Amino acid sequence: MLSIAFVPCAALVLVALFISGFLVQQAIQDRDDAESGAITMVGASRGIAALQRERAVALRAPGSRSATYLAYADRIDTTLSSLREIARTAPDAEVGYQQTIAVELLTAVEGLDRSDSLAVAGIDDEGRRNYAAAVGAYRARLDAVAGKMTESSRQAYRNLVASVDWSRFGAVETALSAATPPPVGQDAWRVAAGVVGRSLGNLAARQIEYSAQIAIDGGRRILSGALAAAAAIALLAGVVMAIVLQLARRLPIPIIRCPSRVEVRPPDWSHLVSDYAEKSTLLAHTSRRTGRADLSR
Repeated sequence: MLSIAFVPCAALVLVALFISGFLVQQAIQDRDDAESGAITMVGASRGIAALQRERAVALRAPGSRSATYLAYADRIDTTLSSLREIARTAPDAEVGYQQTIAVELLTAVEGLDRSDSLAVAGIDDEGRRNYAAAVGAYRARLDAVAGKMTESSRQAYRNLVASVDWSRFGAVETALSAATPPPVGQDAWRVAAGVVGRSLGNLAARQIEYSAQIAIDGGRRILSGALAAAAAIALLAGVVMAIVLQLARRLPIPIIRCPSRVEVRPPDWSHLVSDYAEKSTLLAHTSRRTGRADLSR
């Protein structure tokens, strides 16, 4: 009975170990995906900042500003699209939500930098439409995402919006969009633009760091939970196996008694002799011409 009970118990333990290994492997994969997404987002934000600096220089150079503007816009938009995909496929809903906010802030910062680069390079009639569209897009995006940020980020954003630099920068944007003279001088405008740009960039960087930390913590938490679940499953399987084996030891073993001596009887040849006699009689009375037996003779 003990050997019979051992087979299903061993199978149960193997299944438990397989499930435990699968859970741990899946948790490790989720953790690695979360950390990889966070690292990719940080690297992409730095890449966008580098492209923005290159664009500011390129727009000041002689040549087609429209083509340069569109070329850099396409490259940055492609990077932002890849970041949105990372946020969409995040292994955790909270991580994906925070990463989406970070991408929206990055997009708003890009809209501000895009419009400011055009303004610094000089706006003609063709570029004014792009400028007005960029200003309207980043302001609308900021309004939409401001309420989703962390409390500290919301407070920093409220302080920025209430500042003099924000008012000056916004006044210049409105004037340039309407092709009217700016209400402040060049120096005051550039100082205000620097303060606004750095403040929004810091908000985006803070949100990226926050989403990255949530992703890393979430991945580690998933792995810890998987390890705990694996240990519990393995322990439960071991306990069940021990109980079954203990019960198997207590069950009575059925005893099958075999006879000590088997009586061998000699074969009965009488029926064989009788059959042989009958067949011989039929053969003796069979006519060779007709092939039939005549027992009357």
